[in-house]
Formats: sequence, C-alpha cells, structure tokens
Amino acid sequence: MLRSLRNQTQSIFFKCFLVLLICGFALWGVGDLTGGSRGNSVLSVENQTISIEEALNEINRARYMLPDRPSLEEAIKNGIHKSVLNKLEQEMLINEEANFLDLNVPLKEQMRVIKEENAFKDPLGKFSQNKFIQSLKNAGLSEEKYLETIKTESNFKQLLMPIMNNDYYNKKVINKIIDWQNEVRDIEYEIFKIVNKSEIKKPSDDVLKSFYQKNKKFYEIPITRDIKFIELKPSYFEDQVVINKKQIDEKYEIEKSNYKTEETREILQITTQNEIKAQEFIDLIKKGKSFNELAKDKFNLNKSDTNLGYLKKSDLPAESANIIFNARLNETLGPIKTKFGLSIYKIITITPEKQANYEDIIKDIKKKLIKEQSVEILFEKLDEIEDLIAEGNNIKEIIKSNIFKKKISVKNLKKISKQGFVYSYDEETSFLDKKPEFINNIWNIEINELSDIFNSNDDNYFIIEIINENKSETPTFDLVKNKVFDQWLKQEAILKTKEKVKNIIVSKNNNLFYKSSIKRNDKTLGNIDDQFLINRIFEKDSKEIELFVSAENLIAVKIIKTKTNNYNFDEKTFKDLNLNFSKSFFNDISNYYVQYLASKHKLQRNYGDLEKFFLERGNIN
Repeated sequence: MLRSLRNQTQSIFFKCFLVLLICGFALWGVGDLTGGSRGNSVLSVENQTISIEEALNEINRARYMLPDRPSLEEAIKNGIHKSVLNKLEQEMLINEEANFLDLNVPLKEQMRVIKEENAFKDPLGKFSQNKFIQSLKNAGLSEEKYLETIKTESNFKQLLMPIMNNDYYNKKVINKIIDWQNEVRDIEYEIFKIVNKSEIKKPSDDVLKSFYQKNKKFYEIPITRDIKFIELKPSYFEDQVVINKKQIDEKYEIEKSNYKTEETREILQITTQNEIKAQEFIDLIKKGKSFNELAKDKFNLNKSDTNLGYLKKSDLPAESANIIFNARLNETLGPIKTKFGLSIYKIITITPEKQANYEDIIKDIKKKLIKEQSVEILFEKLDEIEDLIAEGNNIKEIIKSNIFKKKISVKNLKKISKQGFVYSYDEETSFLDKKPEFINNIWNIEINELSDIFNSNDDNYFIIEIINENKSETPTFDLVKNKVFDQWLKQEAILKTKEKVKNIIVSKNNNLFYKSSIKRNDKTLGNIDDQFLINRIFEKDSKEIELFVSAENLIAVKIIKTKTNNYNFDEKTFKDLNLNFSKSFFNDISNYYVQYLASKHKLQRNYGDLEKFFLERGNIN
C-alpha cells in the first residue's frame, strides 16, 4: 500500500521533505556562524533546538520515503543527510524570522491546503478523512507535524514572495545546459576486488598506536549511562486469560459483519455537461463501439483518466450507486444526472461479496478476546507494579514478585549517551532503536533509581533502572585496540589494493580492459549499481586514470572522449529550462537571505556527534 500511495501522492511527501530544499546552498562542514557550541542539539537558534534524535529521525524518514528505500550507508553516500540537515536549518530560520515579524497562518489557509491536497481525496475528488489519516500515518507524520509543515511553507512564501518571479533566459544559455545534460563520456574502465583482509599482514602495536594517535578524537566517548530494563507486554498475561463460549458468541454477533468483504466493482466513468455529446456516446456504444476508444476520441481521455478503480457501493454518489450495483458485467450505463454533471459508467470487473469461514472467524475472535483481556490484566498489574516501585523495590525484586506467572527477562544496555548513541570499546557505535521517551527516561532519573512505568510502543510498557553513569573519556589504546585494528584494516585494504592496481595498470601500458559510453543519468557501470560512482566520473576533468572505491570494489577509470548526444530542441524543453533557471535565480537570492537569517538569529551547528556516528559506521569518508 505504501508503494502505491507513494506513486499516487508524491506531493504530500515532497511538501514534507523537500519544500524548503530549494535554498540549495551547501551547509555541511561550513562551521558555526557564531563559533559553534557543544551540547545535545544539532541545531539551535534562540527559541528553537533540534536534537540529534530528531535529525536522525528526519534522515531515516527521508530515505524511507524514497522508492528504493536505501540503507543508511547508501543514503549518506548519496548526500541525503546533507539535504535533510539543510532543510532543517532553513525550516528553523524561516519560522524564527516569521515569529520575529509576528507573521501568522490563518486556520482557514491551513484547511484550504489540506482540502486541495490530492493525497487526501477519494476517487471522486472529495476530501476523505480516512485518506488524510492513512496518508499521514504512512508518511510517518502526525497531524501536528503536518500542520507545522504547512505553516512553515506559508511562512516561506510570505517572506520570499517578492523574489519568486523572474524573466526568461537567452536560448544560448539554455542550449549550453541541454548540452551538459546530454553529455556522454566514452571511457575505459576495469573493476578490481578490494584485497582480502586476510592477505594483509597483521601490524605491530606501534603501527596501530600511531593510527590511534592520528584518529584519537574518533574514539572519544561522552557521558553515558548503563541501564537495565524490563518490557511489560500484554502477551505476558495471556496464560491468565479465561474465556467462555458466551463471550465468544457475543463477540461473534457484534463482529461477524467485519468478516464480510463487500462487493466491489471496477468502474470506468465519463462526466460531461454536454447532453448531446453524452447521448451520442451512448448511441455509439450501443452500435458496438469501444468505451475506451470513444473516451479518447470524444473527450480526449485515456483509460487511466476514466478508471475509478474498485469501489464499494458506499463510495458512489447516491444518484448512481443502486443503478451501478444492479448492472451486469460490461454493461454501459447512462447518461445519469449527478451533481457533477451527466455521467456515463461501464462496469469492467465485479468482485463479489465474500464471507470468511465460520471456524476461521471463531479462531480469530478467540485471539482478539485473549488479547483484549490480557491488556486489561496488564493494566491491573501496572497498578500493583507502581505500588512495588513506590515501596522501593528494584527491577530484580519486581520480576520475582507473584505478579508474574512466567519468567520475565531483564535486558541490559551499557554506555548510552544523552543523544541515544550506544558506545562500545570493541564494536561500532550504534543508535539505540527506541523512541525518544525511552532515551529521555534514561536521563531523567537518578542513579540506582527506577523510572516510572511509561508507554513507548502500543500497549507495551517499560521500567528502567539506572545502574551507573560513566564520565566522558578518551579510551586508552588497549581498550579500543580491536576497533583500531578493524579500522586500520579497512584503510589498509584500500591502500594495498590501490598499490596493486597501479602496478597492474603500468604493466598494461595504462590500457584498461573494458570500454563503455556512460550518460549522466546512468546508474550502473558494468555489474556495479552505484549512481554516485557515475556522478564522480562526470566530475572528473583529467584524462589520467583515476581510482574510485565502491563497496568492495576498486574501479579504475580513464576518460577517452567527451561528446554531446544528439537531441531535439523544442519549445517545451525551452520553457521547462527557463522555469528551472527562474527557480535557480530564486535559489541564489534566497541563499543569501537564509545566510543573513542564520547570522541574525545566531544559528549554531553542532554536527560533531552526528559526523562521528557516520564515520564509525563507515558512511562518510
């Protein structure tokens, strides 16, 4: 469903993730305009902050909404994190300036935007509350977050309206750009596997210590805490649930209609205000003409324009619902007068009503009853657990109480930072896969104390006990020796491979085995699927052989010839590029404006912890 929703309703996701990316200046690594700050926030101005957790959530949300759902490593390699951080900065600055100028976005305007959003409309073009809720849910947005996005976009338009429209550009300029877009490079290339790490001689401690000293900051660990926690699930109490036949029968009577799948019909529809054309259409249908061909000929409508999809009877206007659902398969109906005009319908598929098997229904009802009652028991037990916490019991004592009939596992986590990173002397730093409430509770209670019972996921509850707080430290070489070795090994494997490849190339008089022509929009080279690699090849100016790293491969590339593909220059292309230039001009002006806002509102960036997280995962070079 998410994939189809993504294809049909891109506008909502572009609004949520890309609306402010039009100010395309590179912010990554520029440094603080005010000297920088160290703290929990990634970004801050006087009245707003964005935490590392929020930034990571936005990065994950952005990559999740892409059709191919890249991994975090792929997203970082392709610069998605930079775009997201760019967007967050601009949102923060635009809203801060709007507050400073006392701008507001009326509720009426917010409602207009929501009602006009195609993602929230039913097949008949009406606003649907269900589609609104489902679209936001699938986009990972709350209603509050979406309204904030609308306000931000409106603030952006109010502030930058004076510079949004620009003149047309000269055709010579447009031609240059089209030439660039259609650039083709003839290359020679060869792919080499990165040297197997087992082939690399183990280094001495002195070599590793030197590597450690050069990258010492990389191993720093901030203040962290060690915790233990228990998760309280309704399933823990399912063995205490007792259900009888009366309960099952009552539930069956209430819910049996939910196990019935309504009849749906796939319908083609044409609506017109012209009575003569409508009647002519019907007359031609009666003579055996094709609905789709007539729709194209008489109304210039393709099948995708006329197909309403599968609809239930309740989805249709009252004037036509009964007529359509009483019609036969492949029957054409109409013209029928509706509030939209004169409508003509054709039923092309009928999916009949279905009723689930009785035994399957009873089985499912039993599961529901058990789950419902186990949740009720959980809520009752929570009161008892709260009493135990109030009496000073720790987690070990709580799980041994007679509240539980089965063994409850206690989980331990060590070295969790305030930003939710989990540090280790031996393993790569990871991000704690828990909601913000979980991380906040770790840092809102004292050592050796228990948190209150808190909800973090559906009907699951947690209790956290703080075991220890660890001071910030730069671990000694001996503590992180294994990690140092792993990172040295990765780097050394690449260096050894480059050395080996250079010798091979020299022995072949700088000739590479494969030849290919690549375009800017290509995604693969040979058997390597890496559009970022293609981008880097097109950034290359020299005709000397250059080595590129991609996953477990080293690719040697030599540019033989650069040319421009033949293309047709048409008016539409000219207009489209002028529109892009207009936006580009707007980007340049808004760039300076946003930089001005950054200085005015004292924007501070603290990307250190985020960079460190990505570095440890090997996501950035």
